[in-house]
Amino acid sequence: MARARIRDIVVDDISYRWTVVPVDPGHVRVKVWRDGPEHGGVLEVVAAFDDPWMNYGPIITAPPGRAAEVFQLDPITPAVVEGIVRQAIGDGWRTNVNVTTRLRLTRDRGRLEGG
Repeated sequence: MARARIRDIVVDDISYRWTVVPVDPGHVRVKVWRDGPEHGGVLEVVAAFDDPWMNYGPIITAPPGRAAEVFQLDPITPAVVEGIVRQAIGDGWRTNVNVTTRLRLTRDRGRLEGG
């Protein structure tokens, strides 16, 4: 398995690092942490993502025009990560406390829920 690529993002003038790793053929785990020398809290968010390579057969056999209704094919983008960070902080994620916070992103990617 390939090593996860670590990416940088800035949200409200604060630098974070993030990565995405597969959990299973239908989910990924997004990990976000504040960048810098001090270790702080890690945010782990499980999100739906039906990997097209792992789900090729079911995706191509889905009823015409219905694959998007059944499968989550949109990848995790920096905009999605920014939204995750903003909502997690709004919901009380403390980036300076060395605790891992585990949440789940709703299928429509509109809301974080308890892990």
